[in-house]
Amino acid sequence: MKDTAVAMVVIEHERHTTVLLTGEMDRVSAPAVRTRLLDFAARPLVLDVAGVSFFDAEGLRAVSHCARRCEDNGAALAVVGARPFAQRMFRVLGLDDRVPLCSSMDEALWCAIPRTDDEIAAWLG
Repeated sequence: MKDTAVAMVVIEHERHTTVLLTGEMDRVSAPAVRTRLLDFAARPLVLDVAGVSFFDAEGLRAVSHCARRCEDNGAALAVVGARPFAQRMFRVLGLDDRVPLCSSMDEALWCAIPRTDDEIAAWLG
């Protein structure tokens, strides 16, 4: 069996955390990724998966577990950069009902970070 790994870069921002993933999210790599992602689920989380070339059920399960932990902590998770096959799998499994699949980082930030009244007013104005 081929050894697979997922590289993870974590960027802590003032109001959220961004995690950039590259590699293959499969049954070999997903459990370790899930464990690491759960460490970041206490605050709004943007998961950038543009560098993930493959998701299997375990990879999707890792994202689902992280989404559940974020929800339990009153935080949000948004995914950006999912490839068409991964998007299709998110939709088939109904995971996109809990985790927004965003087309840009700006959209992901809008989905993940609660906006203040002033920010909303400035956006509307």
